[in-house]
Amino acid sequence: MNVRMLTAAVALGVAPLAAQADGMPSAPERIPAASHCCDYVPIPDWSGVYAGVHAGGAWSNSSWTFPFLETFNTAPGQNFPITWDSGVAGGFLGFNYQINHFLIGIETSYTFGDLSGGVTGPIPGRPNDHFDVSGSGLFTLTGRLGFAYDKFLLYGKAGFASAGVEVNAQTVAGTIGRTSERENGWIVGGGLEMRLLSAVLFGVEYSYIDVSGDRFSSLTVGTTPNLPFHADIEDVHSHMVVARLSILFGANACCHDGLFGKY
Repeated sequence: MNVRMLTAAVALGVAPLAAQADGMPSAPERIPAASHCCDYVPIPDWSGVYAGVHAGGAWSNSSWTFPFLETFNTAPGQNFPITWDSGVAGGFLGFNYQINHFLIGIETSYTFGDLSGGVTGPIPGRPNDHFDVSGSGLFTLTGRLGFAYDKFLLYGKAGFASAGVEVNAQTVAGTIGRTSERENGWIVGGGLEMRLLSAVLFGVEYSYIDVSGDRFSSLTVGTTPNLPFHADIEDVHSHMVVARLSILFGANACCHDGLFGKY
């Protein structure tokens, strides 16, 4: 009995070898499937042209000085502080170039918004005279440096700024002094952006803007026209916080995961 069992075991072991020797096919071997062969997602690259819109708020402060004794003051050198604020909105266009995790770029923007503020009665002896300053049409041209990590970009910026500034003065009797100039200066700031989808970017940004002061001069109108009007407006310091929504164009706009997926 034991001999018969041993003979059967040897026959079972030798049969496959004999089959291979005769060229007969053997049982197929299991080939492990490739693991996640098509799941590669490239690291997001922020390089390319982008364009978008922004909206938020801004606030400014400065000081107003009368250099001469004229219609709206009672002594040369009288001055007072003045502040103003407003909602703002605008658009921007820029270009980024990413090297590893670091980014350099350039951006131009234009912001609309009538920042205005005024004060009544700051001059002793003239309690009802009103003075206000307004700013509008902010143009900027800035360079950007940033650090990109996955779906996020942290950046700083600095560059040129230009804005329209208008000054107004009015007596209770209706004499009006009004003039405007475009003033140039500089801007610094920074922000955080994130990819919502492959090409859709959202961010928040803070900017500090300083445009130079100037002497604003004109002639009065209204009740008593053609009188000299001079006002020295010191450097205008402004703060602006906006939300940004933009589209990235080019090859790097495609196929990257955003916070909400791809396209």
